[in-house]
Amino acid sequence: MASSSICQPGLAPSRRWWLISTALTETLLFSGVLLGWNSLLPILKSQGIYSHLCDTSASNFSMVERSLDLLPHLQAHNSGMWEEDEDVLHIQLMLSIPTTTAQTPEPRGKRSQEHHGAECKQQDDILNLAFTLGSFFLGFTLLPLQMLLDTVHPRQLRQIGSVSFSLSCLLLAYVCSNSARLSFFLMFSMMLSGIGGACIMFTTLTLPVLLGNPGPLYTALVLGCFSASATVFTLMRVMYSAGVSFLSIVLAYGGLSCLMFINCFFCWSIQPCNAGTEGSYSIHLKWKCCEEQQKPESGEMSDYSLQQRFFKSLGQKERILRFSQRKTLSFRRPDLQKGPPLSDSLCSPVFILHLFMASIVQLWLHFYVGSINHLLQYLSQDNISTALYSSIFGALQVLSLMSAPMTLLLLGSRQQKPANRKEEDYAVIAGMQSPQKQIRGVRRLTVVFTLTIIFLCAFGVVCLIPSLELQVLGFLLHTVLRSSLFVSCTMLYVVLYPANHFGGLIGVHILVSMLLTLGQHPLFLVLTNHLQGDPFWVHASFLTLSLLGFTVPFYLHRLQSDTAKQAKSFTATPKPPSAVRLYASSAAVQFAEGTEESKEPRTAS
Repeated sequence: MASSSICQPGLAPSRRWWLISTALTETLLFSGVLLGWNSLLPILKSQGIYSHLCDTSASNFSMVERSLDLLPHLQAHNSGMWEEDEDVLHIQLMLSIPTTTAQTPEPRGKRSQEHHGAECKQQDDILNLAFTLGSFFLGFTLLPLQMLLDTVHPRQLRQIGSVSFSLSCLLLAYVCSNSARLSFFLMFSMMLSGIGGACIMFTTLTLPVLLGNPGPLYTALVLGCFSASATVFTLMRVMYSAGVSFLSIVLAYGGLSCLMFINCFFCWSIQPCNAGTEGSYSIHLKWKCCEEQQKPESGEMSDYSLQQRFFKSLGQKERILRFSQRKTLSFRRPDLQKGPPLSDSLCSPVFILHLFMASIVQLWLHFYVGSINHLLQYLSQDNISTALYSSIFGALQVLSLMSAPMTLLLLGSRQQKPANRKEEDYAVIAGMQSPQKQIRGVRRLTVVFTLTIIFLCAFGVVCLIPSLELQVLGFLLHTVLRSSLFVSCTMLYVVLYPANHFGGLIGVHILVSMLLTLGQHPLFLVLTNHLQGDPFWVHASFLTLSLLGFTVPFYLHRLQSDTAKQAKSFTATPKPPSAVRLYASSAAVQFAEGTEESKEPRTAS
């Protein structure tokens, strides 16, 4: 994208709302469907994917078990004729099991758990590896997308995402057509699904670049749709249980994703609205002051004439040009406009503590999604109850559409007018928020992070209690935590750090958290091989580590007190606060005071 692109004039309101509504709908349908893995896993097993890893006896037993589970379904279709043939079919199915020695019959639940855990744990392990790779690419792809945003139009990134998702559905259908030989391609299907979902969510988040600000709750709605999209696989499971072929479901779903590509091709051809903001003004002004004057082309005549009138109207043009000559002025700091180095923000205590806590929570939530069926199977010892509670868990993900906006409202999305204009100018030069605004933001962050840690500890306690009915509360807490985690993370970086550090901090956060998320597969191997399907000690370890998260709101409370003291000292003496004084030199203060008289030309630029 060219840096001089401006927003297309005359964009109809109907087209604007069409773009916003379709973007949110597509995010809800396609972006985070991999997080509904608990509903997709039984379907993949019933399709026989990686079933060759199981022993023959276990495969025969699973066939009998699935046939017995289908008795009510078949009885509904054969209401009058089924009673006389039920015993005959049951005997024929039991005779198909190879028997070596006579043994005492065992209860069905115990036998199901023994066969599933001993002979078919290889199938569970390799399927969990597919989920691990898919979820890793779902988060890690955001990092290269962030780097490509300045050079690639969001329309192209969204088209790449829709094509990747369509190929994922096509590969999944190809695997299901011959699962005995093509199970290996499931890995690539999950990876393409993760890449496509990341592109869809990222481009929906960057839609304000094309349309302007659509509203304060837009980002929270996008993240809520991303979390709520885990319900899609639950709906597929309901359709599959009703008798619809899974191959037909996947092909229809892939065809629906092709409509997203068509909509993006025709409706996303809009130039970005990256002109007119304070950040673009300062960069544009610095560049035009430092570069040599060149004759503009015909397409840039209007911008060139506006620039010339701007320079003629400045009363302090010599002072600006003098400050822009860095080579001749040795007293000027070279990093005046850049602010503090990124390493200072990366090494700050609050960033390190929050990164550790967020990575642990991300790993815990991904492990919970990958092992929820094992937990329910261990607690219920019944396939019907396991399927019921797994479907409840998937359906409750829709509540993310409410929990994410509520988190943003709690953080305070309404912009308040600054109390001191000069204090606001100092903060703008430093690339940070004013002290009063920062105090309000830190106070809200302290409340939100305190509630987050309390919910996280309550979630851990629920996971430790062996009660099947109580797990519904754990489902609700999991939904709230997963939908509000990224919202609170972004607000923390916006409030506490300079604006030009936001991209770097988010990039490091994604990199570290997603690399740590790969550890959920070794934890799953420990669960199936050493803990006999009981995740008690895994959840107990996560609960112990989560207690360290209380250091984040404690540090934020101390930071709020220090910032309040600095604000009081600033009111007493007309000097910039220490936080701004670190990043704004005396030359920047003179620059701000000199350009305050020429607000009209600055707005014109």
